[in-house]
Amino acid sequence: MNEFNLPSLTPDAVPKFVDAATAKAWVSSVPLANVAGAQQQLLEQLELFNRCMTRANARLGALEVLREAVHFVQIEQAKRFTNRALPMGEADSAVFDATIALWEQLRIGYLRCLAAVVADEPGMRAEAARVCQRALVCAGLKMFHHYRACRLVAQGEWRTLHLIYARAEELKVTDQVVPDTMNRDVLEASPRIAYLRGVLMSMASPNELSQRQLTYLAHLLERWAVKVEIGAQRPAADELPPLVADLASDACPTRSGAPASTPRYLDTRALAATLRNRIGLLRKGESPVKLALGEDCVQPMCEQLLVFVYRQWCQPQRPRGAPRRPASGVALAGNDLPAIHYHVSGKTFKQPGVPTELTKREREELATFGRLSTREGDFGHARGYQLERWELRDESATGLKIARTAGSEGKRHSSGQLILIRREGAQQFLLGQMRWILQTQKGDIVSGVRLLPGLPAAVAVRPAGLNVANEKYVQALTLTQTEDSPPTLVLPTGWYKPKRVVEVYVDAPVRIRLLDLLERGTDYERAAYEVVT
Repeated sequence: MNEFNLPSLTPDAVPKFVDAATAKAWVSSVPLANVAGAQQQLLEQLELFNRCMTRANARLGALEVLREAVHFVQIEQAKRFTNRALPMGEADSAVFDATIALWEQLRIGYLRCLAAVVADEPGMRAEAARVCQRALVCAGLKMFHHYRACRLVAQGEWRTLHLIYARAEELKVTDQVVPDTMNRDVLEASPRIAYLRGVLMSMASPNELSQRQLTYLAHLLERWAVKVEIGAQRPAADELPPLVADLASDACPTRSGAPASTPRYLDTRALAATLRNRIGLLRKGESPVKLALGEDCVQPMCEQLLVFVYRQWCQPQRPRGAPRRPASGVALAGNDLPAIHYHVSGKTFKQPGVPTELTKREREELATFGRLSTREGDFGHARGYQLERWELRDESATGLKIARTAGSEGKRHSSGQLILIRREGAQQFLLGQMRWILQTQKGDIVSGVRLLPGLPAAVAVRPAGLNVANEKYVQALTLTQTEDSPPTLVLPTGWYKPKRVVEVYVDAPVRIRLLDLLERGTDYERAAYEVVT
């Protein structure tokens, strides 16, 4: 069991508890209302406990007592680092680090128990399924909280998950059911289900999902992970090739790639049938609640999520429409609609059609030089409109991968945001969406950008109606028509309503009608439109 790199046992490690009884007495004295303090106490004591010498069955009893308290503080503390733009602030980052460390210490505790099972210590063989399931849950939750924080999963995490499952296979307990009261709906589980929950969550492209979607998917997997079979032999030929996990690797299972040295084939056909059935019934108007999808699932988001995970879990990876190729160089980027408007237009935004009084300096410049000097760049920099420098990693006709090194000057960013991109030395700006964003262990920020179709132009927009004269214009953008997309209008969040008529100012006011909402990001909406004559 030294493959798990467990800390050495030492007689000078003296925790506040050594078995179930002393753990119960100690945890009852921990003020869980002070979540941060409770997390720190649990972390300190588990670190000591994992290095202290005690009987294996006493160790397992103590861990089982502490498990509920650990889950409670972890869920509460996770609220501190979810839905945060990157790079994360120091305080939130420290909470994330503590949360990951506590999952690791709980996992180490169960791995010590697993070592005792393998060594056939008295009374432990009967606990093999429980120990393996608990260790796999901790490994999966450690990864899950990386997804919640938009952090790259550290090297070695997949290797550990695979190794624990391999030990469960050797002990012949992969399908043995054990109680698990930490689940929300299904209060029984097995090592196979715990392993598959970790695998399927990772394969759902979690960095493209919202926090609400991640939580909802975790609950669905309590029931649906059981629908995936795992075997050492490739299933019978089928149009859907199986997922292949290499238990000797440090990688997530895939449907393609290098041959596995210790392959396990994950058959998702039953899961695929479940998903297809529910998607079909949702499209016929069936209620998500009646389909056992829960009250958290509302249309049309429910159907969209199920279609998304069906493609990730149950279909071969589709080839890219536009192949990606390695790229290098610098991309200048900016976010926030007013800042993007400034760079696209080349000037600061002023209310269209409203005469503005010249400042004293501007009057002097006009009298002396016969024109006004422009210092828009200085103004933009003062207002935070400066462009950031990102490194290009790869590119295609429809997207880019960009990275900003740790310590580089720039704003904080989150997935779903609008972003303006221009290669250094190029003239034309392109508009895109940060499809996903991750922070690496070193603190670098890496993002996948999906380019929006068309070339951007700066416009102003305001509501149309009887009181239009009292309404002010706000910044917006248009995107030209392309082969695959009509001309579209990029608006601030909350502007789109079906058939809404708004007034757009380019060189003169024009009334347009919003037709279809093509996409909604975290800070913008993109809609097709028609001119109202």
